[in-house]
This record gives sequence, C-alpha cells and structure tokens, in this order.
Amino acid sequence: MRLEEMLRRKKELGYSNEKLAELSGVPLGTVQKVMSGSTKTPRQKTLEALARALTVEKPAAYLYPGQGMDGCAFTLREAAAEYRAEKKVYTIDDIYSLPDGVRAELIDGQLFYMASPTRTHQKITGEIYLAVASYIRAHGGECEVYIPPYGVFLNADDSIFVEPDLTVICDPSKSEEKGCVGAPDWIVEVVSPSSKRMDYSIKLFKYRTAGVHEYWIINPEKRIIMVYQWKDGQESVEMYSFEDEISVGIYPDLRIRLADVV
Repeated sequence: MRLEEMLRRKKELGYSNEKLAELSGVPLGTVQKVMSGSTKTPRQKTLEALARALTVEKPAAYLYPGQGMDGCAFTLREAAAEYRAEKKVYTIDDIYSLPDGVRAELIDGQLFYMASPTRTHQKITGEIYLAVASYIRAHGGECEVYIPPYGVFLNADDSIFVEPDLTVICDPSKSEEKGCVGAPDWIVEVVSPSSKRMDYSIKLFKYRTAGVHEYWIINPEKRIIMVYQWKDGQESVEMYSFEDEISVGIYPDLRIRLADVV
C-alpha cells in the first residue's frame, strides 16, 4: 500500500496516529515519521503492519475482542504482537547514527522522535533561558543552563538519553562535553501536540525517579504550567497560569511570568 493510499485510508477510518500505532503495533514515533513522509525508506515490516491495520473496516469499538468482528480483531492483535516481537532494542549508538536534522530521545531501548519546535515553543524556551542565564551571571551563580541540542544521560549511563527544552545543572561534576551525566537540578519541557504522553507521563516518572529536583511542564495551548518539586523524599505539585509569577525552586528570588513572553 502506497503512502497516499495509507493517508486516504487513515482519513476514511478517522484514525489518529496514536490509534494507528495501537492497532498496528508500530511505535508512535515511527508512525508519525512514515505518515509525514519524513522517512523515505521505511522498513517493509513497518509498512506491512500499517497496511494490515488500515485494510480492515473500522468496527464500533476499534476491534477489541468480544465487541463484534472478533475475527478481524484477532487478526489485528496478531499483527501487532508479531511486530512487537521483532521490534529492535535501540541503543545510544542509534542516537549517534541519526541523520543530520533528525532528533530523538532514547528511553529503555525505545527511540522517540522529536518534532520540530514551533515559534511559540522556541520563544518560551528562549525567554526562560535568557532570564535564568541573566540571573546566574548577575549573581555569580555556579549553575549552568542549556537548551537543545544538549543531551542528558539521565541515569549517568546510556539507558536514557533525553534533550529537555531547558536543563539547569548545579553540580559541576555532572556537566561534561557530551552532555549532562546524571540528573539535572531543574528541567523544563514545553508541551507540543505529539509530546503530551512523554511530558506528562513517561518523562515525569523518569525525572522523578532519577533525582531531578524540579520539573516544569509548560502547555502553551492551555496556558498552564505544572510545577513538580522533589526534596527529601517529599513531592509538591502546583498548577499555575501564564499570568502567575512562578518562583524558581533553586533560586527563590527569581520569578518568571510567561504572560510577559507570549
């Protein structure tokens, strides 16, 4: 099935990329790249799995067993299981082998491709970087602040490699030429439509368990900021709007108001 046919069929069925990934067993990042045409030579197994998911009529409940069309549901579930059984376990070498201009993060053997940031995304990140960098310079602080492309080896090994939208490191021993080795003190992620699950779920768990002290999730669409802080085994969670002034955990007298930016 050609890409044009896949796109037409996907539209007819009303499938999102997330639903197509679920039904086919193909990782969401791969589905996004194939459907956008950014992957010029996708693997044959990938195309076959996507084609199988798109050639069965859409049932009322997305082909779950016991809800009609059980035979079709069984076929799709088998296809997904077959694909997952052969799915490659990725390593940091795959990150280093990505073509120029293609960015991805590595979490527990899976690659998660990163979409290009929007103008609003870049503006938010740039303004926060400027505020933090200016504060550190003016107060002679020892922390360092980085924006992508800057890698974080979250567990001080090669199992998790991420590129947060803003990374602040206050332990100089963690700052190396290749990136941050270990958990940064403060991480900021700006949510995009394709990164919601990553930012609110997967990364939240990974950052908390790795020892990050503070994590901001900024949602430009809803104009909401979730601020997580972890200290001495305790967690605090606060929700702010763009109109609020937010005090930075590592620098309490540094306050950021995103309404001044966007």
